[in-house]
Amino acid sequence: MQRWLPLIAGALSLSACAGSQTAVQPIGLVETHTPEPGWRAEVTADDAARIAHLTATWQAALAGVPRRYAPTLTKEGDLLVADAGRDQPTPPPGSYRCRLVKVGPGARREAPVRSFPDFFCYVRAEAGGGLSFAKQTGTDLPGGWLRPDGERRLILVGARQHEAGDTTLAYGTEPERDVIGVMERIGPFRWRLALPWRTGPAGLDVYEMTPVPTEQQAEEPRVRTTAATPAPVPDAGAGRPSNP
Repeated sequence: MQRWLPLIAGALSLSACAGSQTAVQPIGLVETHTPEPGWRAEVTADDAARIAHLTATWQAALAGVPRRYAPTLTKEGDLLVADAGRDQPTPPPGSYRCRLVKVGPGARREAPVRSFPDFFCYVRAEAGGGLSFAKQTGTDLPGGWLRPDGERRLILVGARQHEAGDTTLAYGTEPERDVIGVMERIGPFRWRLALPWRTGPAGLDVYEMTPVPTEQQAEEPRVRTTAATPAPVPDAGAGRPSNP
């Protein structure tokens, strides 16, 4: 009888432990939707994809340029190199000379790399610390807000304006005029704004931006009290021929 006592005691101990345990309840997983941060919350999924695939679009556009245009591409230097962006991408507020280079198939036997004369654009500091961009001359008039996106680029979220120097047409108001692009610094006092084409073959509008000399700077416009819609900026290029 005594030899069974240790076995009986062990069984009773295990039974007590089992009885004191709390049943484990299964935990359900609840999926939550987290809004996209920053500029991605402002734009359509298609436009967000255009920025995500910008490097691929850039490479495809360059791949379609015939070899005989290689000297033209070389002459443009970092302006047309996809990964040429540097740190400190934010351009100081003020007037800039802007030169447009189009890369991609053109109409009516146009060259696949086309450069246009200088025009003017303006970067303005807005209330609340934001920056706006406006093209001030020509007929193709992108303008809108410059949103931060990492250490090497800003994102332009805007629209092709109806009037030169204007930025009052907001993104999404007239979807067919929406525009989105990437601004980067590519050298000392040299920036670029790359806008992927929204329709047709792979192509880019690339704006080279260099500051207007201090003595030629337009008077800084007044800053509006609201950051919702930037006001028109002064036309630094009044009287100049229109450019694209």
